[in-house]
Amino acid sequence: MRLRLSALAVGALLLVGCASKTPPTLPVDHGTSTQTATSTVPPPPPADFPVTAVPRPIVLFAPKLVTVRWAGSEQDKLSGGNGYRFTGVEPPTPGPAPVVLPDGPATFPLIGVRDALAAMSEGARGGEPTEIVGVELGAAAFTTDRGPLELPAWLFRSSFGSLFAWPAVTPDAFWKRGEVIAGSHHAKTSDGVRLEVELGAPETPCEGDEPSTKEAVVTETGTAVVVGVRTIGTVGDCARNAIYRPQYYPVTLAEPLGARLLVFADDNSVIPVTSS
Repeated sequence: MRLRLSALAVGALLLVGCASKTPPTLPVDHGTSTQTATSTVPPPPPADFPVTAVPRPIVLFAPKLVTVRWAGSEQDKLSGGNGYRFTGVEPPTPGPAPVVLPDGPATFPLIGVRDALAAMSEGARGGEPTEIVGVELGAAAFTTDRGPLELPAWLFRSSFGSLFAWPAVTPDAFWKRGEVIAGSHHAKTSDGVRLEVELGAPETPCEGDEPSTKEAVVTETGTAVVVGVRTIGTVGDCARNAIYRPQYYPVTLAEPLGARLLVFADDNSVIPVTSS
């Protein structure tokens, strides 16, 4: 029987996983800094992104292997890093398939099961691999810099009953072949010009100090929009709660974001942008 997964169902699983994460805990800042309107120049953004390519390359965040259904087996969980051994019947490689991208529809060639399994097992440590007893072509939602994206996927069923999804589209469809690491920030926009970028709230002031403020600093290039944050005021040297507090900052671009990457200035990580 052919398994069909809706983008809504898979997306809901991903959102549940994201919602269960606790806020990151950051080290306490014991330094003192005073920053004014003058800021340091951000590091160079990625210049190799093919911003004019049609279709726009998919910026897929790692990991590419998505758990669609978890059977709850600790053995299954622990053996995942040992690679995968396929003992089922290998289906033929399908022909090209249509995909609805944020910038419009496109058609991509697909990889076979053998290539998908080989990619899934790259970098596996020694040990007994997870046994895969069944596979079929379906679809799953993957995390990209433009939000969840449903792609054709090979759906692998383990001997423990878990179901894993691996992108079936050719690696050439992805920028950096889907090995992009998502940053810790995110953004939303309704028109591609006015953005709300989450960059973290100002530090709690020390007793007797005036509160500091933060504002976004933006540099636009042909391939990326680089967003940083600067502190205006004094951050005193005192003990404070180290729990990260989110805060959105308004950003208005000179040109629409379009196909460009949104990048965090401090580490050049790609910031995902979703529609609000």
